[in-house]
Amino acid sequence: MFTNISWSSYLTVLGLVVLIWYFIILLKFYYKDLLKIFSGEKKLKFTSFKNMTERKVQDSGEYKSLSSSFSESFDTLEDAEELSARILQAVKESNEKNFSKEHFQNYLRMVLDEYPYVKISSLRENINKLMVTESSKYPNLILTLSEADSLWEGSVF
Repeated sequence: MFTNISWSSYLTVLGLVVLIWYFIILLKFYYKDLLKIFSGEKKLKFTSFKNMTERKVQDSGEYKSLSSSFSESFDTLEDAEELSARILQAVKESNEKNFSKEHFQNYLRMVLDEYPYVKISSLRENINKLMVTESSKYPNLILTLSEADSLWEGSVF
């Protein structure tokens, strides 16, 4: 029954069916974009492999350093926000449990050790000011700016 159909005619028909199928899918999902391209509102941009490699060679140093610094900056900002919330919680908890000033400082050191990127960022000063202002609300926990800054350097153990 199937001996009358040659492999070449079978593959030709199969190829045409696949092309028609992808054309239907293209029209179904990209009809509006195709209209814009054919009307001239939108242009196709093709980049050649040669242009891409030349651009990467020229921008490789700047592009990598910028992208990496931006992602680290956003991560550090998120860490600083999380750290500030933890500091507020630590100050409140230390006051509720009547910690001594030394115990309170060790608790803050432990919290600060969990955020090493904030330590080397420009947000460190803001965190120090936050620690001083929050601790000033409770007389037994008052910190100065120099004490707050020294908490980053010392270890708990």
